[in-house]
Amino acid sequence: MLHMHFGAGRLGLGLVVPAFQAPTTASVILNRAVPAANATGSTALGAERRNALLRDHPESAYHLQILDGTEARTERIRYAGFHTYAGGDVAACTRAIAEASEGSRRGVMVTASVLKRENYGPVVEALTTLAAMREAGAPVGPIFLVACENMVSAQEVLDDPDLVGPDPAILRRHVTPVAALVDRMCVDLEEDASGTAPTVCVRTEPYASLKLALGPDTEILQDLCAGSLITFGRHLDVEKQIKGWLLNGSHWLIALRAFQASGGDRAMKLNEFIAASPDERRHAIAVMDEMREGVALLLRQDPAYADFVRDVDVDAYLAGAATAILQRFLSTEDPITRILARFQAPPPGDPTPIEAFSTRFADRINAPLSAYETAKGVLPPAASRGLLSLLHLVQSGTFIDARAQ
Repeated sequence: MLHMHFGAGRLGLGLVVPAFQAPTTASVILNRAVPAANATGSTALGAERRNALLRDHPESAYHLQILDGTEARTERIRYAGFHTYAGGDVAACTRAIAEASEGSRRGVMVTASVLKRENYGPVVEALTTLAAMREAGAPVGPIFLVACENMVSAQEVLDDPDLVGPDPAILRRHVTPVAALVDRMCVDLEEDASGTAPTVCVRTEPYASLKLALGPDTEILQDLCAGSLITFGRHLDVEKQIKGWLLNGSHWLIALRAFQASGGDRAMKLNEFIAASPDERRHAIAVMDEMREGVALLLRQDPAYADFVRDVDVDAYLAGAATAILQRFLSTEDPITRILARFQAPPPGDPTPIEAFSTRFADRINAPLSAYETAKGVLPPAASRGLLSLLHLVQSGTFIDARAQ
């Protein structure tokens, strides 16, 4: 299979490309020629240097440094090619990649980790090129799109008229959108000069999960992805929502409390802050317990989750997930500047960044906290401390990038 991945950031290099590694899959990485501002925070390795390292490495390889809380181990990731793109050259690049690939005859998996739906223009251009080749009789197998994002789905991309253009029919005929659940804390990108040639090194936690939705249109992917780390599930929409609440929501609640309690220490690593105090450790555990309880109430109350509740032992699933997530918080050397990268100081007179952060935060915590309050008659005390920390930080003008002016 040919695997084309758009986005050479932390998640793309730290999770997506490694997850698709298999004896019968060739991964080609595509990245912007001109870097854009990164909403999830900067990295130690600049974008231009990263592009050069990936383009010029003689063995087409980069490294993962797995941070397991004791000592780091390194994994080597191979790729079949690296290309940068700018306006207007994606179609020609895609055609050349597909024509040179034996694997494209079996199928083409296009994945992307480019953060926002509006960034998917080049991805859709590549899909349109592949679809046109297939329609014209070129030896291109079935085409799939996976959006490796928390807030964007492949179906949303293909339904967006601003992205698909005036003739979306060719995409509907030849491209299958696949829902995905992606989960890995990728901490940083660095340059690694330890080998015969310098390359990119992604610092990441041990845990990694890339799960694809299984259905009538995607059954073939089990064969195409054989030998890779890709897994499959039938309740991905629910699992993705649970992840948003239990992982992302809890992470921000704990991180905001830690950032405020540390006096706005931007050099802090969250796991070290939690480990330094028994009280902070108990607080983190309490936040996770409250969120888990709220999520359990939600799943059982809302008919939209009835199939999941019928097929899955909810308490066991949530207990296992909460324990694993908390252990990841405690063991991963994750800087507060990455976790709260979106908590940016607003320009004078412009509250938009705070409004955007608050809206995103609310989406991750409101439903489980409301379910908890309804059932118990009180707000969850540990989680409420995180909310109070947010208010204190905003009032004092303390943000992750700088103090407000």
